[in-house]
Amino acid sequence: MGFRLEWLVGAALAFPVAGVAADQVDVNCEMQNVDARFRLFKTTNLWNFLELDTQTGRIWQVQFTVSDSENRMKIPLVPDVEPDSTKPGRFTLSPTRNMYNFILLDQDNGRTWQVQWSTSGNSGIWPIESRR
Repeated sequence: MGFRLEWLVGAALAFPVAGVAADQVDVNCEMQNVDARFRLFKTTNLWNFLELDTQTGRIWQVQFTVSDSENRMKIPLVPDVEPDSTKPGRFTLSPTRNMYNFILLDQDNGRTWQVQWSTSGNSGIWPIESRR
C-alpha cells in the first residue's frame, strides 16, 4: 500500500508541472546592463527596435533590413525628456499590448509618457498625467 500511495503522490505532483511546462511562455532572456547609457528594446515588428538614451529619455526608432539599404535608418522619435540628467539608467521603456505603443518611465520621479512609433510617420510622445 505504501508504494502505491507514494507513486500516486509523485504522479499528482508531476502532472501539474508537466501541464505548465507544455504552455509556451514568452520570456525576454536578453541580458542588458540596466545602467547603460543606451539600450535597445524589441518591438513585435520584425524590422524595428527602439533605442533609448537612459540618461535623457531620448528615443530613436531603429529600422534594419537584410536586402534594401535604403530602408535601414535611425529616426528620432522623442527629444530629450530630461536634457540635464547626468544619470544613465534613469529611464526605461515598457511595451504595451499595442505593438506601436510603449510606456516611458522616469525611474527617479515616476513620471510616465506614452510613446508611439510608426512606419508611416504617426509617431509621438504624450505625458501621462496623474489624476486626483
